[in-house]
Amino acid sequence: MFARVLKIFGIVALCAVFMFGAVEFWVYRNREKIFREVQEAVNESLNGKLEIGDFKFRPFYGGLGLNFTLSGVKLTDSLYHIHQKPFLEAEQIHVALDLKGLYKGDIKIKNLILQNGNLRLFVQRNGYSNLSIFKSQKESKDEKSPRDKDGIVKKLGNLRFVNFDVTYADSLKQKYYGAIFRDATNIITLTDSTTNANFNGAVYFHGLTFKPKKGGFLVNQETNVALALAYDEDAKNLKIYPSILESATHDKIGINGEFDFSDTLRNFTLNFEAKKIAVKNALPLLTARVRKQIDSIGIQTDVDTQVKVKGQLSERQPRVDVYFNTDTFEYNLQVGTLRKMKAEGVFTNQGDSTRIPGPPNSRLTAPKVTGMFETIPFSLKLVIDDFRHPKAKLDGRIEGDSTNLGQLLDPGKYRIKNGTATIDFHFNGNLKNFYDPAKDRFNGKLWGKASLNNISMDYLPRKVHLKQIKGDLTFNESVVVLPDLHFFDGQNMLYVRGTLVDLIPYLFGSPKPLRAQVDINIPNWQLNWLENLLAQRGKQRYTAKKKPRLSELLDDAIDKMEIVAKLDSKTLKYRHFTAKDVKGQFTIKNNAVSIEYFVMKAFGRGNVRISGEMDNSGVGLPHLFLRGKIMDADVHSVFYSFDNFGQKTITHENLKGILTSDFSFESRLSNNVKLVPSSMKGLLRINLVNGYIINFEPFMKMKRLIFKKRNFERVKFAPIHNDFKLSGEEIEIAPMEIESNVLTLYIDGIYSFAKKTDINIQIPLSNLKKRDSTYVLDPNNEQKKDGSKIYLRAIDENGEVNIKLAFRKKKDKDKARKEEEFVPDTIQK
Repeated sequence: MFARVLKIFGIVALCAVFMFGAVEFWVYRNREKIFREVQEAVNESLNGKLEIGDFKFRPFYGGLGLNFTLSGVKLTDSLYHIHQKPFLEAEQIHVALDLKGLYKGDIKIKNLILQNGNLRLFVQRNGYSNLSIFKSQKESKDEKSPRDKDGIVKKLGNLRFVNFDVTYADSLKQKYYGAIFRDATNIITLTDSTTNANFNGAVYFHGLTFKPKKGGFLVNQETNVALALAYDEDAKNLKIYPSILESATHDKIGINGEFDFSDTLRNFTLNFEAKKIAVKNALPLLTARVRKQIDSIGIQTDVDTQVKVKGQLSERQPRVDVYFNTDTFEYNLQVGTLRKMKAEGVFTNQGDSTRIPGPPNSRLTAPKVTGMFETIPFSLKLVIDDFRHPKAKLDGRIEGDSTNLGQLLDPGKYRIKNGTATIDFHFNGNLKNFYDPAKDRFNGKLWGKASLNNISMDYLPRKVHLKQIKGDLTFNESVVVLPDLHFFDGQNMLYVRGTLVDLIPYLFGSPKPLRAQVDINIPNWQLNWLENLLAQRGKQRYTAKKKPRLSELLDDAIDKMEIVAKLDSKTLKYRHFTAKDVKGQFTIKNNAVSIEYFVMKAFGRGNVRISGEMDNSGVGLPHLFLRGKIMDADVHSVFYSFDNFGQKTITHENLKGILTSDFSFESRLSNNVKLVPSSMKGLLRINLVNGYIINFEPFMKMKRLIFKKRNFERVKFAPIHNDFKLSGEEIEIAPMEIESNVLTLYIDGIYSFAKKTDINIQIPLSNLKKRDSTYVLDPNNEQKKDGSKIYLRAIDENGEVNIKLAFRKKKDKDKARKEEEFVPDTIQK
């Protein structure tokens, strides 16, 4: 049974082969006639000429059938002799005819392959188009050719392009489309009134240019295309079913749409969609202008996007709506990096529906942009209008706390322990170039408010600990205003008000000098942190592996800022120094402090006014220069307040009196804010009244030598007026009279802090007269000054100042010996 069935199939197959062979033999014998009929049919449908160099019947090319290969094909329009641009040229065209149609006299092309050639479509400036090569529908009806009643398109089956260049240039509307079909196939199927086409293959796009000024889309791009189209002849409607364009980077772009040709408006919609397409991969697909605009923003991320284009096939620009949702990305600013950013929004070129679409009416809205400014979370809303001259409206908020604020600053210098900070900011202007360095200005308006709430911060290099930092700061593009900022430094509450000018421009590169004016109120000022504030600069240096950009800019800004500060304090205490009603003004610039004035009530009922400078530039030790006036000061309090000026010979315990003084003083300061004696220089003019020296050791030593019965324990002075010149560790005492209740002295010489004291003491012999409690001070008595004197020297010996007899003339040894013998007996009286 099975053998019989095989035998029957074999006979049928043999008959089929014989019949097909007979057909092929007939075609071969009649190939010239068939070819000419095809050529005639084509030429009858054209306003032009089809030229074919050669043709071959190739029954086995692409399968057994009626297959022809045409070589040297050239198709020209009726005005080819003028413009010399062939409509079509092909090295080879492979044609497969439909056998069924052939037998009925209706020639149809089952497969058509165009290989190694080009198709050039154009419209000249005068309106002529070489598409006129195809006869109009009216001409076809007038000729009443039965073979053309369905149109030449319906005579085509599958159409394949191999290395075939297709271009369209419209010089009138300045549009250009071009592509090389590497290997692409268009499969056409027909229904009642619909022509369906499926176009698939590799296509290299020269570009799709709609407006030359804006550049073209898909310029020099390799793609793979899978398009599904359908044209309804009755409804005059073209549909693009969901299709795919795959780029060289294997990103897939979905395409669908619809074109309505049923009326003169010719409405259309086109939709595009891409998932997770990288911006760097999408940019080459866009026009040069759009690519430049997007690339200048500097955002590199993946984007989900949907594009809807709706309009009319006319000169009027269609409406374009773009929805986008980005993956996370980073964005670098002058002041730091925006990290983990995500943006979601919509772009439209018709922001105002009452106006026509276009760049002036374009709008981008991103209601939710989130991320981290370095380590601090932020969110903002962005609206950009008018893409011809873009104007942005930006509203945002930054919120930080102790877990992330410290990381925003240099962790080697700052430590945030607790508290929160928020910044609300607004910007209206050019977002792309919001700061113009050439003109040194912002292209827009910036304003906002920063709120600090109960922040604790340590400044590690100088061991400054601040707590309860609280207050608001308002700002715009030019100035930062501190209406009420207060904090606790561990001992003092400080209240600060003021303005900072050009801080924000400086952070973005402005060369303008930074200026700040602040009013500082410290009700009860404990100044014990001064040592830390002026600690050695070498210890301030900290090298972090990666210093935050904002911290670097702020440190640099603080170093270069000129600060003019006014100070007000009810009480001031520093070590032994106490003052009241303190007021002052000083300027800090380039790590130098200039004191315009510093006034206070101190030293009992005294008044003090000081001015001066302190250079803390970091080159060598800090340098201090002061000048001032002390009026009606208690000299005991002066010495006590200043730790006896670093010496132990005469201290606050030895002094009483009222001092008025003018002085100038300069010195280097050590790392613990103490004077460096060897660098001291100064001039002191004193006016001391009601002065007393109590239990002064050199006087007590003098008492053991002379006037043993006089009250050296409490020596009262007449008013003293004199100048003292300080140089290093030595004070040069100008010749002066000391008139007291125990004796009258004339002294001059050097008082030294470095164990080099050498003071000349002249004791008039008039002192031999008895002085008791009834003695009346008699300063500037010329008789005492001109009379005979005893000479003593106060000399430092091993750290102690000892009083010794001195010889007026060392050369006269005999006279000196007699004076030495004479003096003791006389002085005993």
